[in-house]
Amino acid sequence: MDLIYSIIGFLIAIGILVTFHEYGHFIVARLCNVRVLKFSVGFGKPIIKSKHSENSTEYSLCMIPLGGYVQMLESKTPDGDSNNIKKEDYKYCFDKKSVYQKFAIVAAGPIFNLILAIIFFTMTYLNGISGIKPTVNIDNTENIYQITSVNNISVQRWQDVRIEILNNVMNEKPITLSLIDTFENITEYKLSYQSSILNKEGDIIKNIGIKVVSPNRNIVIGSVTNQINNENILVDDKIISVDNKIMKNWQDFVDFIVTNPGKNINIIAERNKETVQYTATIISKNNKGYLGISQKPNLSSYINVSYNIKDSFTKSIQSTFDYTILTFKMIGKLVTGEANVKNLSGPLSIAQFSGKSLEMGLSYFLFLLAILSVSLGVLNLLPIPMLDGGHLVYYTYEIITGKELPQNIQIGAQFVGITLLGLIMIIAFYNDLVRILS
Repeated sequence: MDLIYSIIGFLIAIGILVTFHEYGHFIVARLCNVRVLKFSVGFGKPIIKSKHSENSTEYSLCMIPLGGYVQMLESKTPDGDSNNIKKEDYKYCFDKKSVYQKFAIVAAGPIFNLILAIIFFTMTYLNGISGIKPTVNIDNTENIYQITSVNNISVQRWQDVRIEILNNVMNEKPITLSLIDTFENITEYKLSYQSSILNKEGDIIKNIGIKVVSPNRNIVIGSVTNQINNENILVDDKIISVDNKIMKNWQDFVDFIVTNPGKNINIIAERNKETVQYTATIISKNNKGYLGISQKPNLSSYINVSYNIKDSFTKSIQSTFDYTILTFKMIGKLVTGEANVKNLSGPLSIAQFSGKSLEMGLSYFLFLLAILSVSLGVLNLLPIPMLDGGHLVYYTYEIITGKELPQNIQIGAQFVGITLLGLIMIIAFYNDLVRILS
């Protein structure tokens, strides 16, 4: 079922993001009176294609769902040879337009992705999105605090905390958390970190040393998916001990399962205010234990955040801006070696995230689409030949000098661009495979 959700989520996400991106190129090209020959979502052999007349655009949906393209009429081939276009049709050719028109057509794709992000963020905030309240332990005692702000920026969910901490780490700023305890006493806590924190693999919250308090410390079973091997375990069972070892919290229980693959275990649990005892089998998956259960959430630890239409739109613009700047800075850190390339994700991870967010509900899926749309827009703005950003560099050169960049330099840059993109894709796929297999 997870695989099905991942495939469906990925196809929906990529389909929407790529279509809107290419539509940006398409509509601005049409506004500039450029003839669009093909509008394709995906690459390779077309699954569906449609063309109404000889001079109309051919629309196609292709087999490889990893991008798309808009092919426009041009008087010359990429190598500089003539395309044998009639002179009366030069007015419809992309390469015969002014440099400013070409710049606008190319920039439209990434800009439309950022517009789409604003739309999806607005829909998310209007619909409301839930999350876990950010509760922590800072003094190695039983005291529990909730984070209310990061550097005076209000936060309500762990996702809000994560983004604010990442923003401040990127800018190498000191971080102060505002905390409130169960008696509503407010505490200011300065969070110390090293500048090399981004070189660590994994979640910034864990790496920076914040001691997260689980939203439900009780070991209560929320679901059982492995009924064949564990038919004795029931939903709402509160686990007390396993093989006579007292389980203090859910993490203790998970650690025991993971480190004991293939073992038959004896469980003592509380069920309907009575103590019951039964056996279960921990199966092995990739040399790790798997029981096929999940924890029942403590709803009091969750919060649903929603806004009116005005605040949703305002917040969506701010979120799009924040994620755009954050993405640019993270890419810069990756290039300079200040961030770990193992945190780079590819299509397989996107498929997993899409599937999980689709299962979790509309708001989560819309939120993911907004973030992915920002990422796609930023990626295409990078000054790499083959990407929109690379072509924008060419046009900037032309605007400044009044001359086109020499053809031989453009061809050489294309080769460099293909090499760079290929290397990025290899790293991303490798990281995806390592995450999935582990």
